[in-house]
Amino acid sequence: MKSICYLVISVWEAIFITLAVFLFTTCSTPTGRESLPTGKLGLRVGISVSAEDVFRHLKAAEPEEFVVTIYSESGTEALSYPRAAELPETIELPAGSYYVIAHSNNSAPAAFENEYYSGTSETFTIREGETTEVSLTCSLANIRVTVVYDASVISRFESYETTVSNSGGSLTFSSDEIRAGYFDEGPLAIVAGLLYTDEAGALRELSLTGSIPDATPGKHYEIAISVSAENGSGSIAILVDESFETEVVSITDEELPMSGELLITEIMYNPSAIGDAEGEYIEITNVSTETVNLQGLVIRRGSTNDTHVISEDLPLAPGGVLLLGRSAGAAAEVDYVYSNISLLNSGDVIYLNHYGTDGINGEVICRVDYGASGFPGSLTGQSVQLDPAVKDVNDALLGSNWCASGTTFLAGDYGTPGEANTNCL
Repeated sequence: MKSICYLVISVWEAIFITLAVFLFTTCSTPTGRESLPTGKLGLRVGISVSAEDVFRHLKAAEPEEFVVTIYSESGTEALSYPRAAELPETIELPAGSYYVIAHSNNSAPAAFENEYYSGTSETFTIREGETTEVSLTCSLANIRVTVVYDASVISRFESYETTVSNSGGSLTFSSDEIRAGYFDEGPLAIVAGLLYTDEAGALRELSLTGSIPDATPGKHYEIAISVSAENGSGSIAILVDESFETEVVSITDEELPMSGELLITEIMYNPSAIGDAEGEYIEITNVSTETVNLQGLVIRRGSTNDTHVISEDLPLAPGGVLLLGRSAGAAAEVDYVYSNISLLNSGDVIYLNHYGTDGINGEVICRVDYGASGFPGSLTGQSVQLDPAVKDVNDALLGSNWCASGTTFLAGDYGTPGEANTNCL
């Protein structure tokens, strides 16, 4: 016995594209020897556009160009059509359970004006004597990103651009770029470079960095670049447009320090009272005259280029101290917990730098090679600390300006985490 089934696909675009699949089954019994039951699918494609105002930026999809593939319930491809417009009037399939995947034919890791739609139907069954209706929704399946520059940027900077990247590619939004960029699913990194001329006539760059670690397909992220009118500090904010709901997520602070404005002033690389994974810490001191923020900066271990991007708002006043701990238990004064960085007991280089394009090549704010000549030898249960009289980033490189801490702070370990260092005699 055979089942003759007709599959009708119509496409509607509003916030999403809907493909309605109707299965009409009629039955006839052939004469002669019995054969395995089969079904025939009739597919037709149409489109009607009814987009809400907030989604008028989405291009009208062309469903006749969608790729349509029919799979058996087990995931085996039964039939595929590179263009929905080429679907025949009827398709013969063995009776059984199936599902349909349809998608636009323009997938790319990163591209401008490239809305990609995809959808999968529920599983449906072709069986004798029944009529089945199946719906398939093709929604925006990549991430939409736009960049806008505040008037404070436009009026004060000579040139500016923002690069957004994922693991597969990147797009650069120049000062006059009004197009939307579209990205594959996955985390997005953001780097904005703003050029200006300082009071001495030298060309300088203000670099802002950030990320959208949980970027989700179907959402629109508007990246807003602005600077402070007072001190030229900058910020990036993310406006998320999702089903008519919005939220603003700040991913960098309004102040990014320059080289020499911050110093690494204490390092606990080999605690004794607790394990390395709990007790290691790095102390940062602001030696500038302005409040700065560490959000968006990178902690890096030089021998392996292991990195950690500081993701929280960490303002630091002039003369202030921040304690970055491998765990919250490193000391009572821990202000921020980092990960992915394990300090070698035999010596290594610790960097604090801007993100740059990959977390490694950004401008270095400060660094310490605590295994270099002149530094105290391998220490156990003691931090190595910079003499508090040292305020210059170059002097902080010299091992002769560092010493082992002699102040007890945690069950017999020695250090002054988050507090003023003792003088190195």
